[in-house]
Amino acid sequence: NGVAVDKDESYVIVSETFSSRVLKYHLKGDRAGQLELIIPELPSFPDGADCDFSTGFCYIPMPTGPLPIVKFLFSLPQVIEKHLRTLIMILPRSLQPQVLPYGGMVEIYPGSGEVPPSVSRIFLDPHGETISFLTGVAVHENSIYLGSLENKYIGVYSLD
Repeated sequence: NGVAVDKDESYVIVSETFSSRVLKYHLKGDRAGQLELIIPELPSFPDGADCDFSTGFCYIPMPTGPLPIVKFLFSLPQVIEKHLRTLIMILPRSLQPQVLPYGGMVEIYPGSGEVPPSVSRIFLDPHGETISFLTGVAVHENSIYLGSLENKYIGVYSLD
């Protein structure tokens, strides 16, 4: 999961890893205390979040590609899904679904007033050749800094 606040501190963006979705929790205004589903489905599993205070866009890294078994699990009723997910997690690593190298990040507009939330861009390295297993993202001066579980360097993507 990831959490990021907007520049006015009026809401918090939450990326939910296993649900592959993005929520917006309102901190101020008429909707204070309300949770809003703003991106119901991402192309993969998110982990982390940061918002660019100058543009209003938020960035969410995706460490792995879509795993069909996980998508299937989350299509089941929650009672069944919980038990099956626990069973998979206690299996020996050799029997667990294999995660392949993948690098991905999504740019979202969290919405404001009359402008609805949307996915604006998706950045992919589908085979993890340049950078993979992204779990951290930070925006600073028109650049996005990417942290990885696998790579021994920090990725930098220029927004210019």
